[in-house]
Amino acid sequence: MTYAVIKSFGSYTPIKTIETCYEEPDPWRISLIERLEFLSQNTFTGSGQSEFIFDIADIVRNTINTVTIENSLLFLQYYLGFKFPNPGKVIDYLQKHRNLYDIVLYACILTEEQFGQRAQISLELYQDPEIHDEYLTIFVRQKEYEPDIIDKIDAICREYEQGLAGIDGYLLVNTDFQPPMV
Repeated sequence: MTYAVIKSFGSYTPIKTIETCYEEPDPWRISLIERLEFLSQNTFTGSGQSEFIFDIADIVRNTINTVTIENSLLFLQYYLGFKFPNPGKVIDYLQKHRNLYDIVLYACILTEEQFGQRAQISLELYQDPEIHDEYLTIFVRQKEYEPDIIDKIDAICREYEQGLAGIDGYLLVNTDFQPPMV
């Protein structure tokens, strides 16, 4: 399986295959890259953009930096409709827990695929004041909550949670049953 570095919308340069980047590729990582490729081919067609907002090769090589994180959040915001009440805190958390980055991106894409325009999706840093803990949370908020929202969220969590094993930092997909933010 060959993946591509996107230099512009529609101009692809082959890079290493996923098999050469990891001893045993994680199924969720392969799925993430396939989804990113799909989004890059279908989201930006004819948009006139000259640069893809982040480089898929960074995911393959696992070379994450501040610019990659910021551009990924912009992608989520502008093209997938995500909300970021406190983007600086999310960026800081991802800088501290860089090994969480691709899992967060994967979970965000899965959440958007599941809920799309039927929900407002936000990525936030949850800070628990009682035990001084913090972790990233993808909140799903709807005007009228679907009766099976928890089942759908659980299905998303099952897809990405295997990637959390053995790394620092944490991510949760959840709903607080609040109305969408204005």
